[in-house]
Amino acid sequence: MALMDTLLNVASQAMGNGAQGSMAEIARDLVQQQGGLGNLMGKLQQGGLGDALGSWVSTEQSNMPVSGSDLQNALGSDVIGSIAQKFGVDSNQAGDLLAQVLPNLVDSATPNGNAQEADGFGLDDIAGMLMKHLTK
Repeated sequence: MALMDTLLNVASQAMGNGAQGSMAEIARDLVQQQGGLGNLMGKLQQGGLGDALGSWVSTEQSNMPVSGSDLQNALGSDVIGSIAQKFGVDSNQAGDLLAQVLPNLVDSATPNGNAQEADGFGLDDIAGMLMKHLTK
């Protein structure tokens, strides 16, 4: 899976050893901070990323990419900044890593193309899904 290989390379360069665990933790922290994946998706929608989010949920189209700055604009610099500070990276790195992870996370949480499915997608599911993809 080329995207996951790219994701691992970016993460490894940004965070050094232990990047796989750190990426899972960053994604889990964001979801937890936002009150769940359903709430996070709502904030992304409200923040102007509705088209990209729709592609992540859809079973009929490829996931549209977003940038770290897109996520900072949608979620707020304070959200990305607090995650960056917690994990010892700068805001740009945190945003870029999340931009790589979130499309696949939402896609995996909504396998039937229904955004409502994300509401029951828990933090353990997130960690399991990320580790499954990161260890391939």
